[in-house]
Amino acid sequence: MMQAVTSLPDIFLQMREAGEFVDINLVFGEQRVSCHKVILAGTCDYFHRMFLSDMLESTAKEVTMKDISASTGVSLVHFLYTGRINITSQNAQDLLAASEMLLLGSLKQKVEEFLRSNTDSMNCLSTLSLARLYDMKTLMEDAKKFLHEHMREVTDSEEMHLLQEDDLIETLEANASQEHKFCFIQKWIRSADARTDRFDDLVQHEILKEKCGSVLTIKFNIGNRCRSPQFSVGGGISKGTASAVCYSYDVHDNKWNELPPMFTARNQHSSIFYNNHLYIVGGINSNTILDSAEELDMESLRWSRLPPLPHPVCQTCLAIVSDNLQVFGGIQSKSTWIDDVWEFDLNERVWQQRAPMPEGCEGGAAVCLDDHVYIVGGKNRTCAQFNPSQDTWTSLQRPQFTHRFGPALVWNKNIIIFGGEENKTIEKYSPSTDTWSEWMLKMPTKGGMRFVVKI
Repeated sequence: MMQAVTSLPDIFLQMREAGEFVDINLVFGEQRVSCHKVILAGTCDYFHRMFLSDMLESTAKEVTMKDISASTGVSLVHFLYTGRINITSQNAQDLLAASEMLLLGSLKQKVEEFLRSNTDSMNCLSTLSLARLYDMKTLMEDAKKFLHEHMREVTDSEEMHLLQEDDLIETLEANASQEHKFCFIQKWIRSADARTDRFDDLVQHEILKEKCGSVLTIKFNIGNRCRSPQFSVGGGISKGTASAVCYSYDVHDNKWNELPPMFTARNQHSSIFYNNHLYIVGGINSNTILDSAEELDMESLRWSRLPPLPHPVCQTCLAIVSDNLQVFGGIQSKSTWIDDVWEFDLNERVWQQRAPMPEGCEGGAAVCLDDHVYIVGGKNRTCAQFNPSQDTWTSLQRPQFTHRFGPALVWNKNIIIFGGEENKTIEKYSPSTDTWSEWMLKMPTKGGMRFVVKI
């Protein structure tokens, strides 16, 4: 089998161009190219077999080459006569298709070498697709390596819709930059309409573990562009003492920035992000439960004190609906979990008491959906809906598993709750049917992971 096209004496090309001794025309669209059968058969397995067969083309004076454009056809004939060809980003895919059709392994190799040397962040994913389509293993390895090493640049390309889910997962697992994974997944999800349902099986890549009782707030945008994701970390325990230190991590700049410290050092506090402000509520300092609350303006980077809470509290659940900060339950004293609900008007700057929860929720989570707040999970498998406008509670179907200190979020009008201190189960709650279902996907480990995600 012929695999290499070697350079023929230039005289054969000159004879073809002069029309001397040509005995067949190859038709590429509207373009007719005169050739010598012996040259075609001697340099290309496809034509060698054609001219030796009983096919009509073996004796025909003209052969129509379907699916090959005129420009590609002219380049192919030049390659068969000279062994030389001009490969560009524009014609590489057409040449690959033609090399497969005409059994031209040498041409396929030349195109693969060109693609390997010209892979960049703007064509990496299309190159990977071509490598898989035409079974070019070396090119596939190179493209995947480039993807893993330039994950951030590829995120900004217009080719994200070409990335297959298996390649996405492989890239996330290979890339050690945890802070970039959220933006990468978001870009992949919104790059094609049919991908939103795949979040269920990818969400474990968006979980960051809380350390030392500090509170982690993650701000994201899943709209048309992924805009400056930031991580804000504040408080916690440092060398056995409550801390007031705060930091933010800017994904695009790839660096941590120190923020002004809180007025009061604290741990086991709660936080929530709203309208470019970070709110900190309650917590513990030197074994004393706090009634203080603070807010940080992320533009001016100035902290301000809110009026004190009506009573000290830590490990509470927070939600914000219609410019009202709501504080649900928590620990008031001696590890007693309360069912109190307090609301702070962010405009009027005053606290007022709301209807208590149906039950105390030890280690539960709060999420907002359609101007209602849902308290879910916890030690007692709570699921209750609060209607702020009516100041009423509705008890709902309980989760199947205990999710003490398991985080929760809203996705596609459903509530997702993740693991907890005692299990790795992930459950989905459908408010429209008041039912829970278990995911096949599990958390990577048990533990009180916490996060706040703004999507």
